[in-house]
Amino acid sequence: MQSLKIKSLLQYLMLILIIVPVIIVGVIGFFSISGFANSTVEQYAKSIGTAQGSVIDQALGQYERDIFTLSLNSDVFNMAASATVSEDNQKLVKSTFDGIIDRTEGDVMNFVIIDKDGEIVYDHEGKQGQGQYFFGYEEMKNIPMGQSYASTIYAGSEQNYDTDVFFIARATQSEMVSGSTNTTNGFIIEIISTQRISALLQNTKFDGGNGYVAVTDGKGTVLDYNGSASQKIDSTDLKDIFASTEKNSENKPIDFNKAGKIGCYGRFTGVSGSNWKWVAVYPAGTASSQVLVPILIAIAVMLVLAVLCVLIGAKVTNSIVAPMNVMIDNMKEIKEGDREKRFEINTKNELHEMAVLFNGLLDEVCMSEELHKTISDISDNMLFEWDFAKEHMYVSDNFLERFDINPAECQLANGKFLDKVMTEEYAEQYKRDISTLLKNRTGHSGEYQMLTKGGTVVWFTVRAQCITDRLGEPLRVIGVVTDIDSEKKMELQLSERASYDFLSQLYNRSTFEKELQSEIERNAHSKVGVLFIDVDDFKFINDRFGHSVGDEVIKYVSGCIKQRVKGSGFAGRFGGDEFVLCITDPGQIQDIESLSLDLIDELYSGYRSELANVSINIKASIGIAFSPEHGENGKQVVAAADEAMYFVKKNGKANYHIYQPEDSEMEGLQHTL
Repeated sequence: MQSLKIKSLLQYLMLILIIVPVIIVGVIGFFSISGFANSTVEQYAKSIGTAQGSVIDQALGQYERDIFTLSLNSDVFNMAASATVSEDNQKLVKSTFDGIIDRTEGDVMNFVIIDKDGEIVYDHEGKQGQGQYFFGYEEMKNIPMGQSYASTIYAGSEQNYDTDVFFIARATQSEMVSGSTNTTNGFIIEIISTQRISALLQNTKFDGGNGYVAVTDGKGTVLDYNGSASQKIDSTDLKDIFASTEKNSENKPIDFNKAGKIGCYGRFTGVSGSNWKWVAVYPAGTASSQVLVPILIAIAVMLVLAVLCVLIGAKVTNSIVAPMNVMIDNMKEIKEGDREKRFEINTKNELHEMAVLFNGLLDEVCMSEELHKTISDISDNMLFEWDFAKEHMYVSDNFLERFDINPAECQLANGKFLDKVMTEEYAEQYKRDISTLLKNRTGHSGEYQMLTKGGTVVWFTVRAQCITDRLGEPLRVIGVVTDIDSEKKMELQLSERASYDFLSQLYNRSTFEKELQSEIERNAHSKVGVLFIDVDDFKFINDRFGHSVGDEVIKYVSGCIKQRVKGSGFAGRFGGDEFVLCITDPGQIQDIESLSLDLIDELYSGYRSELANVSINIKASIGIAFSPEHGENGKQVVAAADEAMYFVKKNGKANYHIYQPEDSEMEGLQHTL
């Protein structure tokens, strides 16, 4: 089953490595060729549009030059606008305008002169009606002085013309006379037919009529390649194209994808005030279809190559999988216990090298097992191993010699076999530790007391490591048991020495405070008493009899205190002549005042120093406090007892006092010798 998975994986991999590049190359090639075709057609459309636009631009330029020349001829302008001009001058004006109309072969339909308010003061052809308001005045009334203006396209039928028209106007500074008194500035206007531009557009079709050039006046009216009358952009398929040109600079490629076309556009420059544009358009679908056949041929070739690669890949896959099946069969035999089995791969390739390396590793494993067994036999460390997969327990020979245990009876599910040879206290701790190890799949190290075959309780350290599979499930636990009895006992002795005061053999300050805190926590709902004892005038004893006698006094006081705490508490020395006593027995706490008096009396009865050959009466001041009444923790209770002791010191010494926060110095002592 495993070889089948590898075989399938190799086949899928071969397919991916073959098909994916083919798809990528095909897609990139398609878009590259399509992009190249579009770019080529776009450049062609631009050149056609530029050439045809230039022809139309020349026509507009000629119209603009005519109106410019007329605006500079003040005589003609004034005579045309004057109501009192002579008959000869009228003929001269008429001949001037007729000459331009004849030269343009009828493209120029009329000449009109208006005043600054748009009223017609001269109508050459009489089509508008002198004295009437000019139809295009609102559009061109604000043109700057000295600049020509090309208007939008107007329907001729509405303006008394046989064809659609537009006009070119120019402001003039010449004096125009209307009547006999008024003088004002005005405009000279040349009204032009769209037929010539429409005729030019009929010659702009290219590539079998697929491409064409169209013209717009910038206000929504368009002349298309059919040379038809003017129409609104909304009624043509050029709406989106002309809308997009508003956002582009002159002669730049534009995005016609929305309209399904490609191309470019440009502005006319023949008239400085013109907003007219030309657009060269080519259907994008037609451009792409020109490269479709080469793309299909390329895809067919790639598919044939892909099929050949798949066949070759299948053969390569089988050449890899067959030796692997042999290796798997050999592994199964080795797993079942045949350690003499070795891989035999005759083909000289990487699999042969793998087989050689695996055979070498297998030899090293066998040697390692022998080495492991030899080391365990000669080492003081005792080894054990739990194999969960095989449900087998291994222990070294020296382990069996030291402990009375049968590996066959061990519980491999939880690994609690060592608890059988531990003391009761440490058996429970060991069970918790092993449960944690198996839960967290980590290592563990702990110290335990264990029973040997001779019944001796000995300290051992147990170190174990959990080994898991790839899913995190325990496979085995390997551990070492080491005898640390001598080291542990030495450690306990040193720890005990560090906890006691050398001279008094009572707890030192840190140990007493730690034990007191533990006692308070254990007796959270019970009363714990603390006595703070200070030897009065101890400095006097040291100064008079010497420090050796002072040390004897400290030992004597310590002995008296020890007699009061046997089995019911513990005591400590805080340093110098200060002692503390913890009382836990409820009966002694009830009679704590009597206990304090007895201790004071016993100390005062006198200590006989053989060294100084003198009897010394020892006085002591005692402060008493209780937990939890006088403090929530050990330090607070000791501080309260210390404060009560100082109360005694300030009020005569050699007495005891129970701590009361409201006490004052004026209150008397409870007992005086």
